[in-house]
Amino acid sequence: MKTKSRKLLGWSALAVTAVVLWTMVPAWTATPPAGKAEPVVKSRKDLTPKPEGWSPVDEVKAEQMARKPHPYVEKVLMEDLPLRQQRLRKLGIGPKDMKQSYILLDSELVDTYERKYEPVRFMHAKHAAALGGDCASCHHYRPEDPAAPEIMACRSCHQESFSEKDPKRIGLKAAYHMQCMNCHEKMKKGPVSCEGCHAKRPVDHRELVKLPENPTPQQVTRECLRCHEQAGEDMLTTAHWLWRGPSPYTVEHRKSVMSGKGTTTLNNFCLSVISNEKRCTSCHAGYGWKDKTFDFSKQENMDCLVCHDTTGSYKKAPPAAGMPDPKVDMVYVARNVGPTSRKTCGVCHFSGGGGDAVKHADMSAQLYWPDRNCDVHMGGYDFQCVECHKTRNHKISGRSTSVPVAEGFRACEDCHTSKPHYGDSLLDHHLNKHSETVACNTCHSPIYSKCAATKTWWDWSTAGDKQRKVHKDKYGKPDYSWMKGDFRWKEAAKPTYEWYNGFMERRLLGDLIEPSAKGFRPGEHLTPEQKAAMVVTDITRPVGSLDDPHSKITPFKIMAGIQPADAKNRYLLVPHLFPYDKEDASAFWKGTDWQAAFKEGMAKAGLPYSGEYMWVATNMYWRIEHEVMPKEHALSCAQCHDSLRGERTCDRCHQDSRGAKFRELTEKGADFELLRMMGRDVGELIGKSDYIDFKKLGYKGDPILYGGRFTKLPLGRGPDGK
Repeated sequence: MKTKSRKLLGWSALAVTAVVLWTMVPAWTATPPAGKAEPVVKSRKDLTPKPEGWSPVDEVKAEQMARKPHPYVEKVLMEDLPLRQQRLRKLGIGPKDMKQSYILLDSELVDTYERKYEPVRFMHAKHAAALGGDCASCHHYRPEDPAAPEIMACRSCHQESFSEKDPKRIGLKAAYHMQCMNCHEKMKKGPVSCEGCHAKRPVDHRELVKLPENPTPQQVTRECLRCHEQAGEDMLTTAHWLWRGPSPYTVEHRKSVMSGKGTTTLNNFCLSVISNEKRCTSCHAGYGWKDKTFDFSKQENMDCLVCHDTTGSYKKAPPAAGMPDPKVDMVYVARNVGPTSRKTCGVCHFSGGGGDAVKHADMSAQLYWPDRNCDVHMGGYDFQCVECHKTRNHKISGRSTSVPVAEGFRACEDCHTSKPHYGDSLLDHHLNKHSETVACNTCHSPIYSKCAATKTWWDWSTAGDKQRKVHKDKYGKPDYSWMKGDFRWKEAAKPTYEWYNGFMERRLLGDLIEPSAKGFRPGEHLTPEQKAAMVVTDITRPVGSLDDPHSKITPFKIMAGIQPADAKNRYLLVPHLFPYDKEDASAFWKGTDWQAAFKEGMAKAGLPYSGEYMWVATNMYWRIEHEVMPKEHALSCAQCHDSLRGERTCDRCHQDSRGAKFRELTEKGADFELLRMMGRDVGELIGKSDYIDFKKLGYKGDPILYGGRFTKLPLGRGPDGK
């Protein structure tokens, strides 16, 4: 089954192997032992090459449409705009008639001079919705020929920049810019700068970069800063450099600028960066952060290449505090820098937590070259991360529920609007009403980690047994590591749903655990059932409620597990795991002594350790954001509303007399049987009609029967027919 599913996802086994091996690179020291030094063979090999046959099908289709020739319309009907608007309305022409909801504005008629910018990704449906379905706002004329289509492409009327035959008509490039920019300025919506619409094409650095044959990492950075001085200044205050920053979405810590995974943030996978910097900073955008003495003011220690490599050959040596692998051809990489990509972002974010898909519910190595059904944006349209996570002055918009730092907000609505269902049908109306209460990914990501299994349970209390045999689960994942304890994995999992208004509660370093949490002491051995029944301490938890109009039903992965806490001081402990050097016996991964590890870790954290520890149950809520499925795989009405499975469907409120096929409308959606056939582990979801537990969310029951949040009159007649 796995072989079949990997084939369906279009993934190259070579790419997966490369990523896995990357995380297993042995420790590297800059100075090899005397007498044993050997020349290091440099490598330019792409570690995540594009698999043969991989293609972003939606983007390819858009590219083909962009290059399609259009016959020139010489004569147009000179109709006053208000009259044209009225006529189109009478004809019933609107968003439902759009043939393409997404258009790539890429034409040889526009790209005639120096190719400085990428083509514009134009969201046709979004603009139509923003204009209230007024097609005439853009399509202001039609051909004079009455047999011609009412709506024509811009290229039909606007082509060459100057035409002797029709000198009064502007060319396509001018038409795009005048129409778009004028509308954006008038409506005070949308960008008006070049880079607001276009991605900038990279500058060829091959002749610009001047470096010695075998430069140090710092020499490479200084060469970058020679031209990009302001970029270095900007980077000094970013979250990717400091691993801390503003946390405006963390309640009771909203004014903090010190929170971050490099300071006070805790988790239940790798626990804490503190005292483990040399290993954790393998994903830092810098060189040499091995302890608290690291100087964050030294720009030469910034790692420009980890984000701007375009060769796919750059990699870090994991235990070396962010230093590059000695096999990297630094000059080759530096001369081929460019914009960030899924590769450069994924190097750290796809393999966070110590391996592929460990902590994130919706990011894995599969997203380097994903199938459209894995993620429609990346696999269908070849989106790079920065296309959603817009960046200004090296500050990246977007945030994770696992860490508090935020440098800007991003949401699906930024592109798709608050009314993302652009048709004018009754179903579109109801779906847009749902958007006021239900997060987009609740329906459009009905399962998470569908492309690769993610870790859902991490029990540190069992770590240290070097003799225990490791087994593989049905996904091929290990159930144990002597260094880290017991694991559980899940592929294609159903999310947990909670009310979420954008804010999070967090337990940071030194915060007390749940008052009723008892934990268990060293030497006590609990069964899995006893551990499952323990009082849970939430490290992160979403804020929201049924009564809060700003809250939406939102999907989460729960990362659960067992981790250490101070038995007397009752706060979570920071263990020292990775040894500082060969002589360091206090690291757990060296001496397997928890007492020594806690004593050293808490000393580095600046908090007292009582000398007594216990194991407690913890949860973390991880919001589902990526792995968005195509609309045909979104949840159907009947998969959440069990009431629609009975005799009555939409006709509880609507007369079933207009030829509407209510049953078909309510049941059209995610086909878990099809997903099972594609290799996904979704057998328990087939036929499910109560996907969302409405009572758990505070409703009396199915809102179709009992009414929604803010309605005075309930829908339907109630379960008893009254």
